[in-house]
Amino acid sequence: MRTPARTTTTALALAAAVAAASMTGGPASADTPDFTRTVIAEDAPGPAFTAVGDLVGDSRPELVSTSYGKLTMQGSAALPEPGSVTVYENDGRKRGGGVDRWTTRTVVEPSDGIIFPSEPTLADVDGDGDLDIIQPAGYFWDSGMGFSRGSITWWENRDKPRSVREVLALAKCPLNSRTLAALKACVAEKRDWKRHDIVTDSPFSYHDLQFVDFDGDGRKDIVTVGEQGFNPSDTTDDAVELQFFKGNGKGAFEPAVALADRGGSSPVVTDVDGDGDLDIASAQYFGVSPVVAGPPTGEASFVWFERVGSAKDGVTASDFVMHEISRGQGPSFSIHRAANLFGDGVDRWVGVNHTNTTTGNPGPPVFLRAKPDVFLLTPGADPRNPWAVAPLASSVDAGAEFTASPRPGQAAPGKTGFGDIDGDGDTDLAVSGDGAFRLYWIEQTSPGVFAQHVLPESEGWGQAGGAKIADLDRDGNSDLVFSSFENNKAGIWSHTP
Repeated sequence: MRTPARTTTTALALAAAVAAASMTGGPASADTPDFTRTVIAEDAPGPAFTAVGDLVGDSRPELVSTSYGKLTMQGSAALPEPGSVTVYENDGRKRGGGVDRWTTRTVVEPSDGIIFPSEPTLADVDGDGDLDIIQPAGYFWDSGMGFSRGSITWWENRDKPRSVREVLALAKCPLNSRTLAALKACVAEKRDWKRHDIVTDSPFSYHDLQFVDFDGDGRKDIVTVGEQGFNPSDTTDDAVELQFFKGNGKGAFEPAVALADRGGSSPVVTDVDGDGDLDIASAQYFGVSPVVAGPPTGEASFVWFERVGSAKDGVTASDFVMHEISRGQGPSFSIHRAANLFGDGVDRWVGVNHTNTTTGNPGPPVFLRAKPDVFLLTPGADPRNPWAVAPLASSVDAGAEFTASPRPGQAAPGKTGFGDIDGDGDTDLAVSGDGAFRLYWIEQTSPGVFAQHVLPESEGWGQAGGAKIADLDRDGNSDLVFSSFENNKAGIWSHTP
């Protein structure tokens, strides 16, 4: 699912207003036949993002899928209703049981009032040994309509008691229950997901976050970007804020500290310059010109924030200096630090832009715009200077280019995941076409050489989140997980060697 960008959220509004929106994909591609598609959710209410992790402790990954819910029209404005978050648990055998049988368990219901739940982060927030869910949320256009409904919440996993406190609370159920029905209700309540608020009623919408010990005190914090959209016809009035929420290690967080008024919705916290402290890298969408011909204008496509101060007196904006990684790729979706990407022990950087050069798409003449692509970003001896940029894939199957739909508001590509898809021991990429209305995988055919393919049976899977790569049924083969807002489905592509 895309970032809450101006063009892309307009597409969500149009999707709500036009029930019979086009599902047309691009030209036919040289699909490889070695994947089996399994649809695990049909007619879901606006699938958005999917995360993968072992939440129940059975050594197999579960899927945590968010749904934006319904959009209702009030005049010309599209207003979202509260969304939901669902855990999918594999109901097959623990090893080699396949991926076609799943039971569901709701974590966030519409009655919880979470607007546009986006990318979930699975982490042990309270230190009790299991994975909880940190849920950023918010509708980008709320500020322009006078609403403040952005939020970050975390949902405590109480499926199995892991602490003395949880065991004692569960042990009180037989003492306080006079009937079997009351006992069952008490046990269910104690094992249900428990909501904790980090920030609510915020004018900012939150799309993604990093849960990391950012200030070096041994307790994990949150680094994220809040975004606000105002007038849809004005490309210069959007507000962006890079934020830091200090954590206490037990699930509580201090109010946000603003670190910068730039960045993008999916920041990456890492030591960019190798000096031993944590910096932030980010792709930028807002303020980036789609026109790449002529002198560069607007903001850079990719940037990083160098930590130049100490966290001993608290983390503030004065501790960071922004450097441009690259210009000329147009509005961009994400940046990734890919560990050992070529198999030589060296981490490399991959950037993903979010553009549209399709004839008929509103905007500047298409020959002036940046082409949608996935890029290899290579820093030089001094990463403060601009980095070298080149398309990652050296070959693209016929018809497998990132060709977005001409429908207004569409752009490509989108969510990207890294892993060994084809089982040959190296790292490949799973990529959502997003506005391209189909799914891709980029195969590493030899060290540092990549070929781009379309996943079979993925036409129409537009505005797709996920792009997760994992062995979901422990059969030794990789599975790719995508959830598509455009067709209200979630599905799995299993590699079959």
